[in-house]
Amino acid sequence: MTTPLIDRRRAADAVQEPVGAAAPRWLSVVDGLTLLLVVLAACVFVFGGFRETVAGVRLSIRSWQRLAGLAVLLAAIRHAYMPKPAMPHVIAARVTAFWRSDARRDVWPVFLSTRLVVLLVGYLAVVTFGIPPGIERFRVSQNELENLVARWDVAWYLGIITHGYGWDGNTQRQQSVVFFPAFPTITRAVGLFLGNQWLLAGLLVAFSAFFAALIILYRLARELLDAERARISVWALASYPFAAYYSVPYTEALYLLGSVAAFYDMTRGNWWRAAAFGYFVALCRPNGFLIALPLAILALGHMRQQRRVIAGACAPMIAPLAGILTYSLFLYVRFGDALAWRKGQLAWGRTYPGLWASASALWTDRYRAIADFGFYHYSATNPYDMMYTAAALFVLASVIPTIRRFGLAYGVFTLVNILPPLLMGGMMSIGRMTSVLFPAFLWLGAVVPPRYCPALIAVGCMLQGLVAALFFDWRPIF
Repeated sequence: MTTPLIDRRRAADAVQEPVGAAAPRWLSVVDGLTLLLVVLAACVFVFGGFRETVAGVRLSIRSWQRLAGLAVLLAAIRHAYMPKPAMPHVIAARVTAFWRSDARRDVWPVFLSTRLVVLLVGYLAVVTFGIPPGIERFRVSQNELENLVARWDVAWYLGIITHGYGWDGNTQRQQSVVFFPAFPTITRAVGLFLGNQWLLAGLLVAFSAFFAALIILYRLARELLDAERARISVWALASYPFAAYYSVPYTEALYLLGSVAAFYDMTRGNWWRAAAFGYFVALCRPNGFLIALPLAILALGHMRQQRRVIAGACAPMIAPLAGILTYSLFLYVRFGDALAWRKGQLAWGRTYPGLWASASALWTDRYRAIADFGFYHYSATNPYDMMYTAAALFVLASVIPTIRRFGLAYGVFTLVNILPPLLMGGMMSIGRMTSVLFPAFLWLGAVVPPRYCPALIAVGCMLQGLVAALFFDWRPIF
């Protein structure tokens, strides 16, 4: 059962839909495919196309004329079957409707200001502070601007994109199988049409995914809150200090997009789309398949309200498990070890000594450091650990109020994303992992008074600038 507020918003959305919105679904698919072929033809014209071997099949796309001709053929067939509404009119109407939408107006300034500033701060940090000798791991260009986003895990993604996965069974040596395939696969597909400019392709994928994630987060927040609170939620996430990672070719933007979209489609009863996003999330990170649990809670909540079993609602529960099984099957076929992705974590120090031992170490180590030597000494000698700990405490503190305000599934999503890495690897990379926990930012949007929003954004952006400067200067904040 939907609330009257949500019903009114959906009615408003229906009024604002562009020309052709009531046309058959296949028409939208054909129009979108035609537009995609036009874009790909332009890319091949500019960058020259490519030759690629996929699963032993040689694929050659070198002729932009063929792609353009296929687009013309599709458009001709489409207009022969349904001349009205005309394809250009439908596409123009949809683009115009999106550009005039509240979501675009509220999200675009947030996206543009935060993402470009992170890159600007990173570049200025490199050319002014300089990179200390001996800490730079790799370089793709002598030009600091071209080399800017080539940092830390980007090297692993570039290796997967250019040479594929590697695994020799040695759990003491860091290997690429721990990096899940969604981001490198999409980046390679995009990069092939951009003349093998992999860093540019990765940045384009990350930026596009983050912008789409903010749009969907805004819409989800409108369902749960109101327009003003939705804007605060979007700003809170985009200005979060560890949101700096959305400006580099990392998997975080894709993970955020898939997670928010899965929740959004679940609230609207779009079971199969939610299942597709759940499957996708499982291919983004090792713990991505755990999104099955909050999606199951949402599905069961719908069934309880409807007082009947909804077969389609079971798909989002199963799809994330199918995602992790897909990658495991690939590893089994490729290397004969379906759990190579899990075994490879040992080289990064991610082990599970037990619930009590892990939790005790997290608390005891930091308590003793502060109790024995004082907070100043702890902050001066372990600044990155202090930053990670603050991020972990923030999202953990948000769980209970998130559950009370939005429901159990939102709190469980936070828990299944923060507890496994905490218990298995301590504070390593926790800041980056908290950046995708959108329920915490929905909670901020709900409770932060609008008059304090500018202060929240200012503080967040300043700290995000610090994280960006540290990251691009090759400091150990990854």
